[in-house]
Amino acid sequence: MQPAHDNTDGVEEQTPHYLRRVLRFDGALNVRDLGGVTTVAGKQVQFGLVYRSDDLADLSAVDLAEMEERSVRTIVDFRNPDEVEARPSRVPRGAEVVPAPFPPGERTAAEIMELLVGGELTPKNAHEILLDSYRHTTETGGPVFATLIRSIIEQSPVLFHCAGGKDRTGVAAAVILSLLGVGRDQIVADYMLTNDRLVEQSSTFQLRLAEYPEESRHVLLALGLAKPVYVESSLDIIDREFGGIDAYARDQLSLTPAEVDALRQHLLQP
Repeated sequence: MQPAHDNTDGVEEQTPHYLRRVLRFDGALNVRDLGGVTTVAGKQVQFGLVYRSDDLADLSAVDLAEMEERSVRTIVDFRNPDEVEARPSRVPRGAEVVPAPFPPGERTAAEIMELLVGGELTPKNAHEILLDSYRHTTETGGPVFATLIRSIIEQSPVLFHCAGGKDRTGVAAAVILSLLGVGRDQIVADYMLTNDRLVEQSSTFQLRLAEYPEESRHVLLALGLAKPVYVESSLDIIDREFGGIDAYARDQLSLTPAEVDALRQHLLQP
């Protein structure tokens, strides 16, 4: 693994925040620091307090050492019990794992993969499934997001993750950044970094694709790639159906104004 701050090749030479944000792990494709994003008011999210990731099942000893060096204390796992059993996490010494699965949706991940392998999914179906998933995550995820936010306030540095680090994790990141006062354009830009990571890790990603029947791989790409419409659909739901992020935090996450203020005080540079 090459830590983000050591990589100076390609376009990243000209983007120092990208260098600090993106972590190169041997056993995970989509790990990054939430720090470096700037709010509408011009404050920057602090580095080294909140990380987001895909699953941690394949972390190497070097990856674990990197997490220990970054003092990751708490890992909030959004996966359901079946996902955890299939791919148990490797975690650094001393870190506490906080299970925080979302309520079940209409389709489980296993059911979707069964449809995929059976050739019953098309890219259009995948798009519709993802839109439904983002709606479900946004509408039912209040208690999960509250658990994450309270963990950040009380036990950071925190890493939160799901299976691929894009969907459930992407909505959670959008909620946190919205509460901090980050504008939609930067929230979407943060979300879209998933695609950059897959391109950079293309050989590893292609190996994972190769595990599935060839006719299913284009559907897997449709499921795996980030598109602005997905995270924007969650932001639209928060605004249109829940009255904006502050009302959403109050009514769906049951966060007090003091807790929201504590999150901002903790994560934003003075």
